[in-house]
Amino acid sequence: MSRALKSLMHGAIVDRLNGVDGGLFITTAGLNSELTFDLRRSLNSRNLRYMVLRNSLARMAFEHYGYPREEIEKILNGPVGMVYTTDEGSATTAAKAIDEWKTEKKDKIVQLKGAFLDGEVLNANDAKTLKDAPTKEQARAMLLGVIQAPATQLLGTIREPFARIVYVLNNYHDKRNEG
Repeated sequence: MSRALKSLMHGAIVDRLNGVDGGLFITTAGLNSELTFDLRRSLNSRNLRYMVLRNSLARMAFEHYGYPREEIEKILNGPVGMVYTTDEGSATTAAKAIDEWKTEKKDKIVQLKGAFLDGEVLNANDAKTLKDAPTKEQARAMLLGVIQAPATQLLGTIREPFARIVYVLNNYHDKRNEG
């Protein structure tokens, strides 16, 4: 392959990775065309993309974005594909999508090789835990709930004496109207 062609392909991969905060590296060697089409359709329905990479060009593209070369080289060997999106939380979204597809199809062929997330590279074992992790939106909602809980409790504590006074006054009013 000529240098000019490699340069063009490298530029295309760099462009595709622009705005991507994370994703998965998977291997689909041995998957028939029907299942490959089904996997791609399933990923596309979630706004995820699947791209088979030429390892040397992918290494250069990931280095361009500051990922550690040694870690990328450990993962990018043999036929490797990348599942990604430009949406937030793409690594967790991709991990959940792949896990659900594998469960639905009872697939044993598609294997997780690793993940990339906010400048770090995760090995296969760490990448498997992403499917159980909350997305960024879910984590923000959980954090907001934790932040709001003390304020809600404080407000309840402040209101309690006044609520008791109102309760006593209502009881007094009811008894007075009865008798």
